[in-house]
Amino acid sequence: MASRDISRLCQSVLPPGFEQVKRQLPQIQAFLEENLPEAVQRSVTLLTVNAEEIIIAANTPMVANYLRLHSAEIQQQLRETFQLEQQVKFRTIPDALFHARKQAKLQAPRVVGNEAVRAIRRNAMCIEDESLRAAMLSLVDSLGAPEAEPED
Repeated sequence: MASRDISRLCQSVLPPGFEQVKRQLPQIQAFLEENLPEAVQRSVTLLTVNAEEIIIAANTPMVANYLRLHSAEIQQQLRETFQLEQQVKFRTIPDALFHARKQAKLQAPRVVGNEAVRAIRRNAMCIEDESLRAAMLSLVDSLGAPEAEPED
């Protein structure tokens, strides 16, 4: 019952035309990427479309000014292509925020060598504090560590 109430609440607060705008956002973003010069398109993203305005973000003031210079043409193209009558506005946002929604490629984790794993295990066995020793041994186990070296 609670999920149904939440769903009804969410539907009641969504702005009119939300579904249409939700469908149009990727299309408008693709349109901008296809029609802006290559040097500019990587620096531009669509932030929002609402009843009053379309907000396009640039990651540098220079790109935002370029867009402002060509705002009449951009607005005309959006009007003709998507039947959008809202005023187009441009914002500059920090590069870190601009790229935040893009998936960053993470480097693969480094492999810990068997010798290092054995050294961690040996040193863990010398720790008197039980909880710290258990944490170190858990670390060694998570590394897929080899068993301790046999004693001579």
